[in-house]
Amino acid sequence: MNRSTPNISAEKIRRTSGFQGGIREKEELRKHTSFRIGGPADLFIIPENGNDLIELLKSLTEENVPYLILGGGSNLLVSDRGVRGVVIQVGPGLSDFKFRRDSLVSESGVRFSRLARSAAERGLSGLEFAAGIPGTVGGAVVMNAGCGGGDISQVVTRVRTFKPGSGIKDWTKKDCQFKYRSSRFRGTGEIVLEVEFKLSPGSPPEIKERMEKILAPRKQTLPLKYPNAGSIFKNPPGDYAGRLIEAAGLKGERIGGAQISKKHANIIINRSTASSKDVEQLITLAQKKVREIFSINLDLEVEIWK
Repeated sequence: MNRSTPNISAEKIRRTSGFQGGIREKEELRKHTSFRIGGPADLFIIPENGNDLIELLKSLTEENVPYLILGGGSNLLVSDRGVRGVVIQVGPGLSDFKFRRDSLVSESGVRFSRLARSAAERGLSGLEFAAGIPGTVGGAVVMNAGCGGGDISQVVTRVRTFKPGSGIKDWTKKDCQFKYRSSRFRGTGEIVLEVEFKLSPGSPPEIKERMEKILAPRKQTLPLKYPNAGSIFKNPPGDYAGRLIEAAGLKGERIGGAQISKKHANIIINRSTASSKDVEQLITLAQKKVREIFSINLDLEVEIWK
């Protein structure tokens, strides 16, 4: 995003778009990321509902105001300098979902783990893998989030998006072009509004038991005590990023307040007021060492805002 501050104000946004939601100036983004790292956004905006979001996006685009979309902030590293322009939090205002027999339609701001629990209580199977995935439904779709052998591509039937200039579109599962930790929506400017899932009837106790089996190893191997953004790197074909980083002798490596976790080498933790620079230096170090020793390039799974 352009580092220059755009000529925009909360008053102008409300006047030009009829925006009804909340607007905060110089909001510290560390408050909204699981890493607890990140400087201020010029404007931090929380739409009241889907229509509010759409009208806001139209107005910002017409005014050439740069914006970024924030979901749950669980797969994100934000620069200590913050970001210029507007950060739009798609969460509280798009948090409804409804069941339709064996399907589930959810707005993009719903916490994915909450949706999984609700489906289990309803006796619907298919989202067990999502029980331990932080973040929102929209973010999970964009990155095709997964865990325990399952991922979102296995249960999605329709995704509704909005893009300024293109309008609202419905995408089939095939249209979404799901790949390992990726989809057609990553970097295209399409904003996820709503997602439909195809689920299967099941016994609530059995579904919850499967959830617990998926969660159990995560609780033992993940550094839940410290702020983190989950997996830093994608697993290379036929291997695991954590194994490679550990084999390179970097497990527990520390720079400033950031550390490669001693429990899981593909996770960097914020031990004590880590800066974005601390984390980025560990990322660079891990990539360099793994490339030197194994001739493998580690691709980022985490998103970085500078």
